[in-house]
Amino acid sequence: MLTAKYHAAVGAYFGSGDFKISVDGTTEGTGIDFNRSLDADESSASPFGSLRWRFGEKWSLGMQAFQLEVSGGRVLQQDVQFGDVTFRQGSRVDAGLDTSVIRAFVGRTFSTGPQYEFGAGVGLHWMQLDAFLSGEIFVNDQSSGISRENVSADLPLPNIGAWYWYAPSNRWLFTSRLDWLSASVGDYSGSLWNVGLGVQYQMTKHFGIGAEYEYFDLDGDVDDSNWTGSANISTTGPSLFLTATW
Repeated sequence: MLTAKYHAAVGAYFGSGDFKISVDGTTEGTGIDFNRSLDADESSASPFGSLRWRFGEKWSLGMQAFQLEVSGGRVLQQDVQFGDVTFRQGSRVDAGLDTSVIRAFVGRTFSTGPQYEFGAGVGLHWMQLDAFLSGEIFVNDQSSGISRENVSADLPLPNIGAWYWYAPSNRWLFTSRLDWLSASVGDYSGSLWNVGLGVQYQMTKHFGIGAEYEYFDLDGDVDDSNWTGSANISTTGPSLFLTATW
């Protein structure tokens, strides 16, 4: 597993967390807590996949993708400002949030041995956010009936990172990695953390199983044509997967 040219994994991610967004109109929007204010429930499982390619003696290219959806609805306990419209206290509101993350990472191995590998590099998290609220809305204190309000954003987030792998035997591999960003990049500003701790077991020469515990945290502001506001997203949970090495 420490010397294979290709390493692939396919499985499911079981994530849960906190999701809070705001959408600004002519005034600053109210932060909407999808978990508490809207009683949103996470999906039970979402697809997860990764691929790592070693090219050259010390270089590698890695790809990883996962998705998380939340949805829910309840009677509001307070007014919520969403862009230029208001969802009033006492009205029923339904909501949903879809978060997709694709991670690409180019790394260089700096230290290696028969049982371990340490490296660092640079990467890119491409994050897509889609959110909606549906219910009776008010504009300038006048009811406009039932409406569905949507926002979306694509956030390309460069980062730096490092990893450490340890194999106590030919069949077992323990993995750890860390990605970090704190910067202003185009329409986005804020911070990003992505941490993974995992274990893999090689059942045969080319196939195995594995699990990884993932922590992802985004705290940032968005200012583009589709969405001006903020997003605070934190997810944690395990992924279970099948592996192939060759």
